[in-house]
Amino acid sequence: MRRAGCILGLVFIAPAAQAATLTIRAEGVASAQGMIYAGICDTSFDERTCPYRDREAARLGTVELRIRNVKPGSYSIAVFHDTNGNGKLDRNILGLPSEPYGFSNDVGRRGPPNFDAARIVVREPSTTIVIPVR
Repeated sequence: MRRAGCILGLVFIAPAAQAATLTIRAEGVASAQGMIYAGICDTSFDERTCPYRDREAARLGTVELRIRNVKPGSYSIAVFHDTNGNGKLDRNILGLPSEPYGFSNDVGRRGPPNFDAARIVVREPSTTIVIPVR
């Protein structure tokens, strides 16, 4: 019985798995139509490389998305305002976004977003990032 108590004691003193809450403040939302989507990506802006995603109903002004249990580390974040509710970022005939969007560190305003320039660090217990949506 003493041995079981020792093992149980080790379980209780083992460190908790590292996890953080990431709060994304999408600022400048121009309407309450549709949804705000966010992808928290670790290797590229390809949606398949975004281990964390969230969405929230659009509201005029600022929309906060809270993603819990994010493994601390470096990520790049993409946000877009799906104004027509079709679940994707619409593009014009030239392939440019026709719905409001933004990236961490406000990259991608004058050309394709640079993934490395968009990197932010998520730390425990929480990290907040502001992303202008234009």
